[in-house]
Amino acid sequence: MLGIAVLRSRVAPVLNWCSRIRIFPEEPAPASAGQELALPHLDAAQRLQELRNQGVTTLICGALSADLLRYARHLGLTVVSGVAGEVPEVVQSYWQNTLDHPRFWLPGCRGLRRYRSGWREEKGSPCQGQSKTRRRGIDRGPASPPAARGLGPGGFCQCPACGFRVPHEQGIPCAEVRCPRCHQLTERA
Repeated sequence: MLGIAVLRSRVAPVLNWCSRIRIFPEEPAPASAGQELALPHLDAAQRLQELRNQGVTTLICGALSADLLRYARHLGLTVVSGVAGEVPEVVQSYWQNTLDHPRFWLPGCRGLRRYRSGWREEKGSPCQGQSKTRRRGIDRGPASPPAARGLGPGGFCQCPACGFRVPHEQGIPCAEVRCPRCHQLTERA
C-alpha cells in the first residue's frame, strides 16, 4: 500500500505534524480515491506505526525529521520525501514512475534525486532526505558495527565493478546503495 501525507488536497510539506494520510494501492487502480486516515490523537511515531499496521509499505511526504526517518526505516517503510503537489497528480506520477519531474519537487529541494531504481542529476542544492528510496528489512546481523561507526558526511560511494561514483548521502551506508549503471552494491570512497 502507498501512503501520502495530506494537507488540504496537497502533499503535506512536513510529515511530523501531519495528521491526515491517504492510502492507495501500490499498483494503479481505476478511479481509486484512496482511503483517508485521520490520526490527530497520535504522535508522529505512533502514526507511522499505525500506517505500518494498515499495510502501508511506501510513504510519500514533503519532509520529515531525521529521527522520524530512522524510525520509518526501522518499521520497514520506504520514504519518498522532497515531494510537493496535488495528491491525485502525485499518485498518478508515482504509479507511472515519473515522480522525478521538477513540478513535484518540494521548493528548495534540488540536486541528485534517487527514486525507485533511477538517479537523476539536476541543478540546485540537494535536500536532505529528498526522494530517498531505501531498502527495507535489512538485517545486519550481530557481527555488523553499529551505525555510529560510519565515516560521517561527505565523500562518495564508488562501484567496485565499473568505478562510477555518486555523492554519499548521510545516513545511508554505501553498502546499501546500488550503482545506477551496473546495479552492483557500492563501497565508500
